[in-house]
Amino acid sequence: RQTMLNVPNARIVRLILVDEPFDLLTGELLAHRRWLDLRAGVLYRELVWRSPQGREIRVHSERLVSHTRPHVAALRYTVTPLNFAGPVHVLSALEGDVANHAGSAHDPRLGAGFRGRVLEPAALHAGPERVWLVSETRTTAFRVACGFRDALEGEDASPRVAEQGLALSHVYDVAAARGAPIVLFKVMAYFTSRDTPQDRLVDATVQALDAAFDTGYAALQAEQRAYLDDFWRRADITIEGDAQLQRGLRFNMFHLLQSAGKDGRTNIAAKGLTGEGYEGHTFWDTETYVLPFFLHTAPEVSRKLLEYRYHQLDKARERARQMAHPVGALYPWRTIGGEECSPFFPAGTAQYHIDADIAFAVKRYVEATEDTAFLRDFGVEMLVETARLWYHTGTFVEGKGFCIHDVTGPDEYSCIVNNNAYTNLMARENLRFAAESVAWLQETAPDGYQTLADRLALDAAEPAAWRAAADRMFIPYDAARGVIAQDDAFLEKPVWDFENTPKAHYPLLLHYHPLVLYRYQVCKQADLVLAEYLLNDQFDAAQKKRDFDYYEPLTTHDSSLSACIFGIMAAELGYADKAYRYFADSAIADLEDKKGNTKDGVHIANMAGAWQGVVFGFGGMRVTPEGLSFRPTLPARWKGYTFKVSYRGRLIEVRVTGAGAHLRLLEGDPLTVILDRKPLALKMTA
Repeated sequence: RQTMLNVPNARIVRLILVDEPFDLLTGELLAHRRWLDLRAGVLYRELVWRSPQGREIRVHSERLVSHTRPHVAALRYTVTPLNFAGPVHVLSALEGDVANHAGSAHDPRLGAGFRGRVLEPAALHAGPERVWLVSETRTTAFRVACGFRDALEGEDASPRVAEQGLALSHVYDVAAARGAPIVLFKVMAYFTSRDTPQDRLVDATVQALDAAFDTGYAALQAEQRAYLDDFWRRADITIEGDAQLQRGLRFNMFHLLQSAGKDGRTNIAAKGLTGEGYEGHTFWDTETYVLPFFLHTAPEVSRKLLEYRYHQLDKARERARQMAHPVGALYPWRTIGGEECSPFFPAGTAQYHIDADIAFAVKRYVEATEDTAFLRDFGVEMLVETARLWYHTGTFVEGKGFCIHDVTGPDEYSCIVNNNAYTNLMARENLRFAAESVAWLQETAPDGYQTLADRLALDAAEPAAWRAAADRMFIPYDAARGVIAQDDAFLEKPVWDFENTPKAHYPLLLHYHPLVLYRYQVCKQADLVLAEYLLNDQFDAAQKKRDFDYYEPLTTHDSSLSACIFGIMAAELGYADKAYRYFADSAIADLEDKKGNTKDGVHIANMAGAWQGVVFGFGGMRVTPEGLSFRPTLPARWKGYTFKVSYRGRLIEVRVTGAGAHLRLLEGDPLTVILDRKPLALKMTA
């Protein structure tokens, strides 16, 4: 079983004022403010508290998790006695007795949870200079080391060391003066046996602690600010006319940045690093929703997210064999280490479209970056194996063409269907791009092609077979309605009785058995509409409009992945009010807990979808075979907006106001883009 565990907590700081513990559940809170500085990457908290005996203190804390030192966090904690003098005891601790929450048997979005402590102590040390603890999982012997080093600024006294079970502490005894601040500086470090040999875990932790401690808090904060200055310079979106949506967008982008794996071995979980929902698993959310954000703001991160999938290709091959496919690779629906972790196969493993989503992400990445080295070294192999999977999964049916049976598309209220349109459309793209990429490799790097062909036993006739399957791919279509059917049987079912469904019964998955939902025309989320967004140039405007108009009333948006996609397509189709409403719901979904479950973790895909809502929705940006194009619109409530995108080594600024759109090339060589269907030459100006 793969899950994200709560690790030992090293950020603990406690106070005792003479003989009174500082406890917000007692005494009186006179003032309180907590804020996250998105530019500095620092969480601040400030409060004034009066103890039951009348002692008053001001507490100011600052905390950061370093972007430049991936194993390090730091805090600065200041307490100031306001109306008294006397002994103040500052306790800095590491708590190793941690557990995960219990989960929920009723809500499938939550994990099943664990009973009791999962991480057991393997080694520990509590000295006056450093404290560290090595913990180990019970069954897999996976280890995590956690440590801290701290000091009171301006004080020479060494702390007392205290141990109580797995709580390891430094205690500083201070003769406090009225109005004189007491300042604790603390650095923390975490290492795991995934990327550090077990016999070096302690050494690596100590070295990271010492380096960060010697650097000092001010310099660590300066490093953080410099990193984020560069990120915001390239990624920021400004909105003139809605401060709350502006705040929501930046909040979302910050979460995306801090949650993404950047080493090629880790990815980004559906809940980021903020909660236990979905147990820290990675889904198709990464490739379809998150990767475009990084692709056009921090392309180097998008490459690492794709490298993660490449490094799990052997596991995907194993999964394909488990599913009786003699060739190809089947990526898991949800995973951390590469194995399938889905507990419910109809809405999990049956979502074969994960293969096509990853292949499409490779295509997107190469088109937007021209990183042919990635395609050569990693991408072609991934494309070959996913194309093989589709060719083996599907079958040629007389009178129809190439059909893919018994799969689940993005809409999890319609499971195990034949010819899900999204799956077939995306598989077609996968097959074609795989054939094109093999031909490209054969032409540009014949030795590399031969090495790959030998290693994969790739028959020269396979790419032609993929093309034939793609050319004959069956896409269900209802001529009477003029709409593409979500699958072979979807339009034959009765429409769900939305009018008589109580509002309290949403999301439907928590109130109706899946089999009930499967028998109706009701969609949890964007399905065909998503395909028409991703493969935008393959459908004419009239078809997109008919399909949007048909499927929108059937869609509950019970998935947080849905509203942003409908908003983007509404913007393209000229439904301005709907576009704005969908975007607003996406932009502040977690900031205002719109789904009522942010406590279980933020909705990472939706956060990235909100960014797409501005860039691809209102900005009308599309990456086409002809290049980059824009068709911007201005929401009626805004005075203007500005965003920037990275594309093929350039940084382009797009500003939209009531007077129209203005594009500037900020970095890179001259480039011609399409603005409102007309070519526009961009070059840097002095």
